[in-house]
Amino acid sequence: MSDAFERAAQRAEAEDQRRRRERFARGQRQAFRIHATVFVAVQVLLVVVWALAGAGYPWFLYALVGWGVGLAAHYAVARDSLRGESSPPAA
Repeated sequence: MSDAFERAAQRAEAEDQRRRRERFARGQRQAFRIHATVFVAVQVLLVVVWALAGAGYPWFLYALVGWGVGLAAHYAVARDSLRGESSPPAA
C-alpha cells in the first residue's frame, strides 16, 4: 500500500513541476513579446524624430544596436526556458 501511495505522490509532484515549468515558460514568452514590442515602437519613434530633424547623422543606430543586444540576450533566455534548459525559481 505504501508503494502505491509513493507512486501517486511522485506522479503528483511530477505533474506539479511540469505545470510550474509551463507557467514559467509562458511568462518568459510574454515578457519577451512585451520587450520586443516596446523595442520596435521606440525604434520607430527614434527614426521618425531623426527623419523630421533633417535626416543627418543616423544617431538612432546607437540606441538600435545597444538595445538590440539586450533584446537578443532576452531572446536567448526566453528560448532556453522554452527548451527546458533553465529551470524556474524554486517556489
